[in-house]
Amino acid sequence: MKPSLSKYSPNSQLNPELQKVYIETYGCASNIQDTQIMKGLLLRAGYDIARDPKEADLNVINTCIVKTPTEQRIIHRIRKLQSLGKPLVVAGCMAKAEPEVVERLAPRASLVSPRSITRIADAVNTALKGGRSVFLSDDRAEKPVLPHVRLNNVVDIVEISSGCLSSCTFCQTKLARGELLSYRPDHIREAVASGLREGCKEFWLTSQDCSAYGRDLGLDISLLLKSILDRLPGKYFIRVGMMNPLHFKKIELLRLAKVYLDHRVFKFLHLCVQSGSDKVLRDMRRGYTVSDFENFVETFRGVNPRLTLMTDIIVGYPTEDVEDFEETLRLVERVRPDFVNISRFYPRPKTPAARLKTLPSREVNRRSKILTELCNEVSYLRNEEWLGWVGEVLVDEVGEGGEAIGRNFAYRPIALPGTDGRRLLGRFVEVEITEARRHCIVGRIREVLS
Repeated sequence: MKPSLSKYSPNSQLNPELQKVYIETYGCASNIQDTQIMKGLLLRAGYDIARDPKEADLNVINTCIVKTPTEQRIIHRIRKLQSLGKPLVVAGCMAKAEPEVVERLAPRASLVSPRSITRIADAVNTALKGGRSVFLSDDRAEKPVLPHVRLNNVVDIVEISSGCLSSCTFCQTKLARGELLSYRPDHIREAVASGLREGCKEFWLTSQDCSAYGRDLGLDISLLLKSILDRLPGKYFIRVGMMNPLHFKKIELLRLAKVYLDHRVFKFLHLCVQSGSDKVLRDMRRGYTVSDFENFVETFRGVNPRLTLMTDIIVGYPTEDVEDFEETLRLVERVRPDFVNISRFYPRPKTPAARLKTLPSREVNRRSKILTELCNEVSYLRNEEWLGWVGEVLVDEVGEGGEAIGRNFAYRPIALPGTDGRRLLGRFVEVEITEARRHCIVGRIREVLS
């Protein structure tokens, strides 16, 4: 396997003889990993990585278009980077799904799609010489074994697949990342093994839909997880990324829930429901019912009672009426998810839902506020259930104030105020939970374990 270059510290000692590339990133864990891979490939090609676009010889922006506000922010950033008068490479989902938007904003910018990132050094080389490249085809590279620069030496992101099998009416994922391409299990295990050798203690298995993993290989996510756990001993945690209830119908659900019993798998389920109305789910072409979602959650909680449940909900889909919205509220009250990603509906270009008449923005905002208040209340009450808990926590993050932030076995974010996050990063500590907040729990360290 190619080296991860994990000990490289961007801009710590810039070589004045090397041309410098700045990369700005937006979006999901897959996009973050794509940036880490691009940095690894550029370092291997003889470039240096800059922290500031003004000191770079060339700038790269790795884009996300999942939501309209994010896209608007990216459009602003493309204009800003373009105004610096330096060569520009636009990578990521916008480059693939909306190249015409990029070409209107920055006609000389080179384009690199998410499944062409092995060509990033070629694009940079050509742009620095005054040319323009467009790499939008699928190179079918096995991303887990590509070199990468970790932004956090405790956490390794391992992309297990790219693309999507669903046909949701509101989403551009398939336009940007194509049909499902699952990466080989041996390459995924090799990536985790490499991370373990280099000191990583937390592994994020990520994709656009982890529950679809292996459908093109005759496998499923439970078999992949079991093969990693059986073959790679050690003290580490695995976080499984977002999953779609549609594909839960096609895997042995109880087998997957039981794999989660292994102490190295975070008891964390990110299962996106999107709506509490069966009518709206049909209109979205989600392929499952509300009762399917509730049954899947019940199965997982039956095996792992202290499971942390995250879900996603879209508010204001064009066919959502007041009763549909109230059904969503009732679903939240019944299921009581720990965390909810709430998105107001925005029509995304080239999707079927973009042709529908949108609801009045005032009504969408009203519903979003009501749902947010309910979800915050539920989150707080769920967090209160952890008061007094004592157990082992992995410090995997440094907060904005320099304090340590950790995760317990259920992937609960635990703030540890008054601590030195950089000194504790990567350490296991025993923590007692002393306070509950809306979005996290707060603890005090009783003992540094290792």
